[in-house]
Amino acid sequence: MLSDESLGKFTASRIVDLFTGGQGVTRFKYILEKAEEVIKKHRKDAFVNQYTQHGEYNEHEGIESFRLATGFNVKYLEQKYFPINENCGSTPDAQVEDFAGNILAPVDNKCPFSKFFEQKMMILKESKPEYQNCPKQMYFQVQMQMMSLKTDIGYLVRYLTSANVDQDGNKYEYDLPLDVRLFYKEVKKDEKVQEEILKAVEKAAEERDQLVEQLKTPFIYESIY
Repeated sequence: MLSDESLGKFTASRIVDLFTGGQGVTRFKYILEKAEEVIKKHRKDAFVNQYTQHGEYNEHEGIESFRLATGFNVKYLEQKYFPINENCGSTPDAQVEDFAGNILAPVDNKCPFSKFFEQKMMILKESKPEYQNCPKQMYFQVQMQMMSLKTDIGYLVRYLTSANVDQDGNKYEYDLPLDVRLFYKEVKKDEKVQEEILKAVEKAAEERDQLVEQLKTPFIYESIY
């Protein structure tokens, strides 16, 4: 369960919503959602389906597979929230440590069994040089996680594992080697993007606080008829 410390805070998984263009509808909805969290003191009920349940259930397995593939010392973080400042932070899935316990990198791990290869193609086709050949959303997310853990690198990890079970309820895996079912990418600290994120958060926090005041103000509708 996500920590209540993140209520009303702008977090890594949705931070790209503050950078949407057009009419800014996505950005406004995200800021409004944070204002509502401040007032209600709980977050909107998460949408849960077989895909999100699969990802959560297999998260440890994905992190363990990353550890086996790299030889890194990887620690699962149990959805711990790491603040950057009073208005934002992130919840990395894991962190890479040296054997003295010093934090080296955050790990963003997902187990998208239905869209694994789609995300792999996204990395190949939609990545941009200015984002170190990552899709923008993933890039901004891991940059925030690096700010939270105060590191110079971070890892994006995607792990494919089966959702199929036999008649006894035992999972049986795809007949594919691990290096096909797992891909990961190292991302380096980008000070320019991190500054852009902090500026965007500062502006959004001001708007969030204004919305909080508006939403807490008694409102009486007077008909013109």
